[in-house]
Amino acid sequence: MVGVPGRSKGCVTCRKRKKGCDLKIPECGQCIERGLTCGGYDLDRMFIYHSAESDRRGISTAALERDQDSSAPPFPSCDLQVAPVRSVYKIGCRSLNQSRPISVVLSPALARSAYSEKSIEAFLRLYIPTSDSRCTNDEDKHFVGMLPLLNIRDEALQLAVLAIGTAALGRSTNDGDLTRQGRSLYGKALKETAVALRNPTRATSDAVFAIPRVMALFEILFGAELSSNDQAKGWLSHAQGETALIVSRGPEAYAESEEAHLLFINARFRPLIAAVRTRKATVLNEERWKTLPWIGRVKRPNDTLLDILCGVPEMLEAVDILACTPASEKWIKGLRIQTIAKCWTLHFQLDAWFAANPNEVYTPTRVDTSAPIFFPDFDTACLSVRYWVTGLLLYSTLDMASGIQPLTDDSIPHPDRPHPRYFARLIARSVPYFFQAKYGVSGATQISFPLGNALFYMNRNPAVDREYKATVMKVWHDPMLPSAIRDFLASMKQSSPGRP
Repeated sequence: MVGVPGRSKGCVTCRKRKKGCDLKIPECGQCIERGLTCGGYDLDRMFIYHSAESDRRGISTAALERDQDSSAPPFPSCDLQVAPVRSVYKIGCRSLNQSRPISVVLSPALARSAYSEKSIEAFLRLYIPTSDSRCTNDEDKHFVGMLPLLNIRDEALQLAVLAIGTAALGRSTNDGDLTRQGRSLYGKALKETAVALRNPTRATSDAVFAIPRVMALFEILFGAELSSNDQAKGWLSHAQGETALIVSRGPEAYAESEEAHLLFINARFRPLIAAVRTRKATVLNEERWKTLPWIGRVKRPNDTLLDILCGVPEMLEAVDILACTPASEKWIKGLRIQTIAKCWTLHFQLDAWFAANPNEVYTPTRVDTSAPIFFPDFDTACLSVRYWVTGLLLYSTLDMASGIQPLTDDSIPHPDRPHPRYFARLIARSVPYFFQAKYGVSGATQISFPLGNALFYMNRNPAVDREYKATVMKVWHDPMLPSAIRDFLASMKQSSPGRP
């Protein structure tokens, strides 16, 4: 480095190897001759990756193909630029303003790293626009915190993150080419995930465990067009894939390390959503899945609430059988009694959960109004709507099993138990809070499942809940609401079963 006594001017690689350097740029001859990656000239220079509109001097595709590492995910070659590099120090009496810029071509490895970092940044900006930890809940904090680390561990996850980041960049810059490229990367991520699942080592890695969540989010934001229900089906397939990955390890595996345990408890809600959507009992309702992952640990309120939700899909399946399966009157009567009894068991569990955690759920001072609810914090909001959607699903199922139809039921409350309409209305009033711009995609995805079920319930007797639906529709038609979320909910509605 000029002006620093005793410091070699050679490239970083030659200095580490203690070899002479011919100082050729952009890569020295010794590194090229030996097939080494040239580290560049001095660490006191800053490489800047950018996508300028003017003075484009892109690297040729052929040059990229010769040098590209086959194990790394692809990136848009048209965005590689010759980047200006300047010294960041003033050496002696030489001013920074007097130094002349040097044109340095970014190596493919460095460009890939820069592009990957930019994609993750775009993804996180979309997920939590303000980068404020108060604008997300514990699950998303953990996911966002682990993603950059897990991203470097597996190519399939790299491709999935690149896909959503590239599509997000395309949307934010109104660049259709980037959005299409994001979809292309998504297809490659699907193929690479299939390869990873055939590899026993990769299939059990934490990085692969995170893939379904990223891909499901891609379906929400950039999935198929509204004219079909493919978007919802795509999301559901990833949620079911996440269930398969969870089950493949066995419940004991999630008690072995803190990282594995956190991955499990923060992933459990999405497979339960899938089970509710398909109206089929879930393996996660087995006692071993509600105990073994917590060996040596204490359950949080969210964990015990989800234990109760695990029992709901089985009740939904039973109600469908009661309504649609031709069988003897005696058999139907026995199943009805059994279903009602199980619903009451879940009722007592939910009642006990609320009594044990009164401060975890926000209770509005007024319940006879359609005015929007604004929560004290995002964590409280998320747990509150999960409690409410659990109550909505449980008590609407109990009503169906008891022969009570929403179309003719205007009562609030029932004399012996909470009414499902009470929970549906609370969810509807919560929508404006979650769709605030500062909560980004994180807020919208947290409310989408409760909202979908609330709307489904209220649509069966719309006259009774007209003003509460109006609260939702006011936000629904707000131009600031991400159209992707609106389209995804519409796709979910198109693909939903015939019952709530």
